[in-house]
Amino acid sequence: MLQENEVEIGEWNRLVKDAYNSLEFLLTMHHLRKHLPETGRILDAGGGPGRYTLELCRAGYDVVLLDINATYTAFAEEKIKLEPKPVASRLKASVVGDIRDLSRFNTNDFDAVLCLGGPLTHISDEAERVQATSELVRVAKSGAIVSISVMGYLAMLRTVLSRVSEELIIPKYWELIKEGKGNNLVQDSLWHFFRSCELQQLAESCGLTTLEMVGCEGLSTGLSAATNTVAEEPTKWERWVELVLETATEPAVVDMAAHILYIGRVS
Repeated sequence: MLQENEVEIGEWNRLVKDAYNSLEFLLTMHHLRKHLPETGRILDAGGGPGRYTLELCRAGYDVVLLDINATYTAFAEEKIKLEPKPVASRLKASVVGDIRDLSRFNTNDFDAVLCLGGPLTHISDEAERVQATSELVRVAKSGAIVSISVMGYLAMLRTVLSRVSEELIIPKYWELIKEGKGNNLVQDSLWHFFRSCELQQLAESCGLTTLEMVGCEGLSTGLSAATNTVAEEPTKWERWVELVLETATEPAVVDMAAHILYIGRVS
């Protein structure tokens, strides 16, 4: 029986709950399709309740889902069981684990490795972020694609302005913001928000050659109400999405995005 508590269903629906949030999924899949092999075995690391895992299974890939939260992996298994057998059989494993330690997998084990939606943002310690990224690269085959998305620092500052401006005068928040290290508290948990250059440097230091960087919400970043209004008129929405796709890799757009997508190749 499918058990859907509030947290699970919230994360499952996050990428499809409205037009604005759908852009992250749309742009991520658009750019992944350009770089993924035609077939192969993919690790969806930190994949939560399996939204990307499901899409990849539907596209004909064999997928291993890993997440630190057992309720998410169980949720994903139940969701994918509801699919037609040719799709459901593509989920090869759903395991509980931490992206900082992928020792259960062999070196050069996967044809592509994904870490989408911001798992690295939840790792506040720099050395542990390096460890996690190194593990993602280690388990990918030579020449394989590794794709990582994180939450953007500049977009976080804009969110402070628009939604939680009291953080500007609360010492524990202001001190973190002023330190300039990309950290901030989210519900009393320390998260790390990235500049695009930091993400690129991290990936390249761990053995990746950069192919592409994308601002997942593109020009719509921070403009959820306007984006959702435009989406009510199909012709306007079609043209806006066209513009978002055309400009999503421009450096200024990437750095300002709420989610920054990195795509690299194992050297």
